[in-house]
Amino acid sequence: MLEEAPLLDNKDKQILEIIRKFGGEVAQTVVVRYTGLPKSTISRKIRKLEKLGYIRVIRRGRVNILKIIEEKK
Repeated sequence: MLEEAPLLDNKDKQILEIIRKFGGEVAQTVVVRYTGLPKSTISRKIRKLEKLGYIRVIRRGRVNILKIIEEKK
């Protein structure tokens, strides 16, 4: 999927890899911690990835859970 995605930059790919590393589902705060990027940057990247159909954001209380959308084969 990543090889076919010219719209994704290195930060987008890094975020997807972190989510995959945690089994395809992780809290947004974990992504912030692992990337070292500002929360605002991560939020913007998350909205982009969700709009492009790579992830789904699930709101659990005050926490955003990021989930990889299964790739279609």
